[in-house]
Amino acid sequence: MNLLTLNTHSWLEKEAEQKLQQLVEKIIEADYEVIALQEVNQLVDSVIVSQSELIGFCPVSGQKSIHEDNFAYCLVKKLAMKGRTYYWSWDMSHIGYDIYEEGNALLSKNPLTSEAIVVSETSNYQDYRTRKLLIGNTLFQGKEICVVSTHFSWWQDENSGFAFEWHQLEKRLLTETNPLFLLGDFNNPAQEAGYSLVEKSPLALRDSYSIAKVKSGEATVEQAIDGWKENTRKLRIDYIFVPATSTVDAHQVVFDGKNAPVVSDHFGVEIEITKF
Repeated sequence: MNLLTLNTHSWLEKEAEQKLQQLVEKIIEADYEVIALQEVNQLVDSVIVSQSELIGFCPVSGQKSIHEDNFAYCLVKKLAMKGRTYYWSWDMSHIGYDIYEEGNALLSKNPLTSEAIVVSETSNYQDYRTRKLLIGNTLFQGKEICVVSTHFSWWQDENSGFAFEWHQLEKRLLTETNPLFLLGDFNNPAQEAGYSLVEKSPLALRDSYSIAKVKSGEATVEQAIDGWKENTRKLRIDYIFVPATSTVDAHQVVFDGKNAPVVSDHFGVEIEITKF
């Protein structure tokens, strides 16, 4: 099974349409089973798409309307035109850059039963600190798995920011009986406080990078970007966490200009896994 996570920074990049097409081409080439995307945007005032046009869409309870420029919707349509069908879910987390409804998305080759949960201390959509994560249950080779597209806040202290959000998600996932895969932008560098919380979690997850037989690339952010404006380091803040019993054959940084063109202010991460 191969999986991809990417913070898309959608519609905020120069040559955004070209970069969307490059993402399509890489997905077709790699043939991912599951894809998790973050910063999946649509304009606040763009046209709403009718339900009949949302092929393969798997809504959540209280679903926010999908607009014609929703990045995940555009991506799935382009993939379908190339003969690749994905089921997909998306929901809004907060207003971004004053003009976008920003959220997370999941794509899977098999149908999704999805749920969006607010994990942040605030649930005000106008507040960029509002975080709503997307949980989906799907099938791989007849076996049910649970996949989560995550976009967390930065570390503040042991009771707020990332720590608060992590404990909210952890509480929900402790009731989950299917194997867990957490993919996304954690906004917490490897080996630092937030990362340690995940490693020590009773969810019994492992960082796929740390157990991969073959690794290619490491950092997913190499410069100052939104949310890391003072950054001067190479950071690994995008992860795929897998069940502790997993065998990960390969972990590769993608969309880094070496393994596919740069399409976002984050690089992506893909893994190949044979046992979980």
